[in-house]
Amino acid sequence: MYIGHRMQHDRASRLLVFLTSALLLGATAARAEMRVAVVDMQRALNECDAGKKAKDQVRGKFEKAQGELKKEREDLDKARDDFEKKSILMKEDDRRDKERELENRTLDFKRKYEDMQRDLKRTDAELTSGIVEQLYGIVNDYGKQQGYTLVLEASSGLLYADKALDITDAIVKIHNNTPAAKMPTRPQGPPSIPTPTPTPGGKDNN
Repeated sequence: MYIGHRMQHDRASRLLVFLTSALLLGATAARAEMRVAVVDMQRALNECDAGKKAKDQVRGKFEKAQGELKKEREDLDKARDDFEKKSILMKEDDRRDKERELENRTLDFKRKYEDMQRDLKRTDAELTSGIVEQLYGIVNDYGKQQGYTLVLEASSGLLYADKALDITDAIVKIHNNTPAAKMPTRPQGPPSIPTPTPTPGGKDNN
């Protein structure tokens, strides 16, 4: 829902890293066989036990906030409808006061909606950032242990890879079976770029 978005990265940086690595490895390719693996980090996050738990927490918070805002929006829409029906019979001063009141309520609703978006993004980041770091650490250690020359990320613009190269399931299994205290840390690399958190649908969808 939201969590997957945390796995998107700066593709230009990753491509530069990949090309640089390929050039460096090219000099030794004739002397040693290059072993390459592919991992889908977004799927790993979504399918590992910790990722599922975090996703459920974010979804629960989203649905609660969405329900509260939906009720407030329905009340506001009803107040607007009532005003439109009665405004023609209202005194000028009363009509202006009511218009001002509805405008203030609309602005307040908009602020609450934006606050909800920011809060959900923050919650998403807080719950998933540590898991992401752990997954990268596991990939790094697994790649070394299995003797891989290069481990590519499926979301980095990779157009095709044989399914036999995919190590995602192995990474998920290791994460599920490793106590948090023993989780490896992620080596320094390109920063992740979060995308906007999905927002509630419009009036017609509720």
